[in-house]
Amino acid sequence: MVNIQQLVNHELENNPFLVELLQQQLINVSAVAVQLVPTIEKGLKKKIKLSAVSMAIRRYTIDRNKAALFHWKFPKNLEIATKSQIYEVAFERTAKISFIVEQLFREIKLGKGEFLSIIEGTYEIAVFTNQKNKQYVKKAIKSQIITSELDNLAYITVNWEKITKDIPGIYYRITRALAFKNISIQSFHTIGAEMMIFIKEDNLAAAHQVITNLLYNKSQI
Repeated sequence: MVNIQQLVNHELENNPFLVELLQQQLINVSAVAVQLVPTIEKGLKKKIKLSAVSMAIRRYTIDRNKAALFHWKFPKNLEIATKSQIYEVAFERTAKISFIVEQLFREIKLGKGEFLSIIEGTYEIAVFTNQKNKQYVKKAIKSQIITSELDNLAYITVNWEKITKDIPGIYYRITRALAFKNISIQSFHTIGAEMMIFIKEDNLAAAHQVITNLLYNKSQI
């Protein structure tokens, strides 16, 4: 027969994100207990005290706290760069992609300060470039079906060491920190060891501060 502790453990193990919030004291134990009580009562088929569930949650987090959330720190001297005024458009993938790419590279002169990135997915193609180049992109894809379009984005790039991709959770720490600050990610890409996060331009300063604090090990998030 199951008991309160076993049922609480089961619920928390199925919600690791919630466990992290509890470990970092970013959420109140009693508030979590209130949410779990109906589920625990259903599992036990009887009424239980809120304090009993709270105690079970505390026991679980104490055991989990004995193991660090992450066993590594970010590498030192990482290069962080930003760029604003970015235009993004995505359209349905067609056989005309080669002609579109050729036209884009013909129209957009990739000199200093220019940016052009083309991501080919299974069903869609996404183009990222300077906002001022929007007219050239629209001209090149005028016969295509546009699925999404965003103006005035910005991106933050981090040049990682090559070993980075073998470290579990390293990108998650970045995306989680941004989520905690209510900053949405419009697009996320890794190219070799470079990570690119596209966000709304209004969020650039805040996002840069979050990522900088995290990478320089000034934040525990």
